[in-house]
Amino acid sequence: MQKLLRLAAAVLLMTAPTLALAAAAGSAVGVDPMADAGGTGGTRTLVVGSDIFIGDLVETGPKGQVQILFADNTELVVGPNSSLTIDDYLIRNDGSAGKLAIDMLSGAFRFATGDSAKNRYEINTPTGTIGIRGTNFDVFVAKGGIADILLYHGKIKFCTDAGVCKILSDFCQLGEIGDTETTILGDTRETKGDVRTALQGKFIYSMNQSPLLRQFWFPKARQCLNKSEGQPIDTDDGKNSVPPVVVVTPTPPTPPPGRILKN
Repeated sequence: MQKLLRLAAAVLLMTAPTLALAAAAGSAVGVDPMADAGGTGGTRTLVVGSDIFIGDLVETGPKGQVQILFADNTELVVGPNSSLTIDDYLIRNDGSAGKLAIDMLSGAFRFATGDSAKNRYEINTPTGTIGIRGTNFDVFVAKGGIADILLYHGKIKFCTDAGVCKILSDFCQLGEIGDTETTILGDTRETKGDVRTALQGKFIYSMNQSPLLRQFWFPKARQCLNKSEGQPIDTDDGKNSVPPVVVVTPTPPTPPPGRILKN
């Protein structure tokens, strides 16, 4: 009997860490069709309310999309034809994240920091890393691994794997992590022609935020790529995400001769 008790205790000790790791890292609060998550328990189709776990590979199809909310209010969107992995997520006693590490493998993403210390976020791309200092931004990772970053708020330090770094700190500023170097490409509002068209295809949520829940919208994100060529750059502070409504009072029609319009 004592041998059996010792064996049962050993099994519990061995499985306890596994049970702890099984705690959900986040929750899918918005899901469009064709979105899956694959982990140690196999691949499962995501729906609204699905848990997201450490080790999950989240993948979407051509029309798929997942909006993930973590316990510390960090927000993450996985766009269509995209994939990422959740590498690590630790919760402190106060509910904040001890560390959030994700790998953006390919496709379109949106990220907004939550309540945790900014140096606890670790975002990896195939060619480098993104360091966060209180930030809202979109990322597009091409099939070849090159990552473009569009900043809306805060500051980003982005680096190659070899440690070549640059900093983004301005609204609508664009940066790129290549194989051997990082580049600040400038203000997207000043782009023209084919360059602008290419960026519009990459940063789909700057073009249109309506597929997202309102909590995942960024103030004035549409201004970064929706300005017409030659139109002045808006230098407002970006606090209002919805443009003012203009009320137009219709002019009553002019009655034909000999008739009186009655109310």
